[in-house]
Amino acid sequence: MKVTDKRESIELCTESGWQAYDLVLDGEMDRDTILRLGHLGDLTYLEMLRQPFYRIEQNYYMIKGLQGADRLRVAMLGGHEAILERVQEVIEGKQPSRSD
Repeated sequence: MKVTDKRESIELCTESGWQAYDLVLDGEMDRDTILRLGHLGDLTYLEMLRQPFYRIEQNYYMIKGLQGADRLRVAMLGGHEAILERVQEVIEGKQPSRSD
């Protein structure tokens, strides 16, 4: 799977020092990719829902989305934008770069 676009999120949270981006995918988010992304932080994965939801949290960023969707949101504290590259590497099956 590939990330085809990165868009600044319409839900702005810059007043609190956070930025958010929506990553658009060329396919649907699947269980295996969610579990791989889960290694980037604390994973909450509500697989039992009709539309499974996931959230990965760390002190400086949060990744969230729906299984089966063609996009996900990455929100990060200013200065931690490198997480966008790491998320893309995991989605595309590349070895993620070292964590902060």
